[in-house]
Amino acid sequence: MTLLDVSPPEPNPPKRKALIFGIIGVAIVAIGLFVIGLRQGANGLPEVPAHQNDTGVADVSTGTATLFFVAEDGMSLVEHQQPLNEENRDNSADHARIVLEHQLGNAPPPLQSPFPEGTVLRAVYLSPDGDAFIDFNREITRGHGGGSLDELFTVYALVNALTTNLPGISAVQILIDGQEVDTLAGHIDLRRPLEQNMEWVSGNT
Repeated sequence: MTLLDVSPPEPNPPKRKALIFGIIGVAIVAIGLFVIGLRQGANGLPEVPAHQNDTGVADVSTGTATLFFVAEDGMSLVEHQQPLNEENRDNSADHARIVLEHQLGNAPPPLQSPFPEGTVLRAVYLSPDGDAFIDFNREITRGHGGGSLDELFTVYALVNALTTNLPGISAVQILIDGQEVDTLAGHIDLRRPLEQNMEWVSGNT
């Protein structure tokens, strides 16, 4: 057999190549849009948690949560270990919601709740860099006493509860009715996520 006996390979027509590359491009764009849609919450904040491993969430099926209530003398926050009976959840946002709902519950006597009556958690969003955005109804500020110490207790009971129970959360920003706010009662700057601060925590019960 000589080289003349071998048929040269038939080249792909240019239109066929263009069609193949076009299909691939459309598929890539569609997959990208689908992933972005999954990661966006209703307000444009990431709703899919960045941390879903065992070190980033609390085990709410069998464990306890560390919550923070106001001491009997009203001068500090006190840690309280609260059993959690809910079934384990699929992601960190659900874990965060469970912890916050317990934190908003009644304080065990003689401790006091740091939240105004009627405060309701509306939503929880977690960002890929470890920030949590927690949205409340307006009662959290409308019914607030207004003192600087009271405001500290309200803010850091929330911040400390999330950062203590979910190590994947490094900072927390409080929203009201889905919007950023300057403060709750004129003292604590809420325009950015706040890190854990145990300066006002006196002990355990």
